[in-house]
Amino acid sequence: MEISSINTNLRVVSGKTSKQRSSRKVSKQTDAKYPLPVDVVRECMDGVLVFSEQQTLLYASEGAHKILNRLHQEAMSENIIPDEILHICQLLTKCRQCFPHQNWLIEFDIFTRDGVILHIRSRWLKVEQLDQPCLLLVVEDRQQAITNIVMEEAKQYGLTPREKEVWMLHRNDLTYKQIAIELGITPNTVKKHMRSIHGKKKLLTPTMRVS
Repeated sequence: MEISSINTNLRVVSGKTSKQRSSRKVSKQTDAKYPLPVDVVRECMDGVLVFSEQQTLLYASEGAHKILNRLHQEAMSENIIPDEILHICQLLTKCRQCFPHQNWLIEFDIFTRDGVILHIRSRWLKVEQLDQPCLLLVVEDRQQAITNIVMEEAKQYGLTPREKEVWMLHRNDLTYKQIAIELGITPNTVKKHMRSIHGKKKLLTPTMRVS
């Protein structure tokens, strides 16, 4: 699967890494063998991966396996770590080698050609049960997260099926013209639905500013 673009947000300064690519097998481990701090687990909305300094996988949540399958179709069945994840590990490892006294938090947005949008936060993590620091990758399926939010909002605001479709596309940053083309309606109809949606939002949140 090809990657169309990868956006990177470095919290310290930008760094370079090699473009070495090689798939590795995932060795599944249990929570009991490699327990994680409760606050780390709660931080993970979708999935969490923990690697050793040697980039060996120590822990992978069930959600992480499902998300990785969207990057690599065989990630679940054959336990393969996608090259994109290995690249992130290599980058963070190189940052640690170059700046051993700094703590880096690097965020990535990965956009694939088939519409998968992944947001990945990576940093070093100290685990009491292990002697060496670990690499923590928190993986979020942005598209699924937006879908979940829209479904909850549609229920909360009492949106009609058509309003829900319009709101979903709006939440995905489509313009009114793009929404109209996608749904086969006119831009004025889109505006009408959006006015209705914002009106329902105001009824529930009268003090909230409507964007």
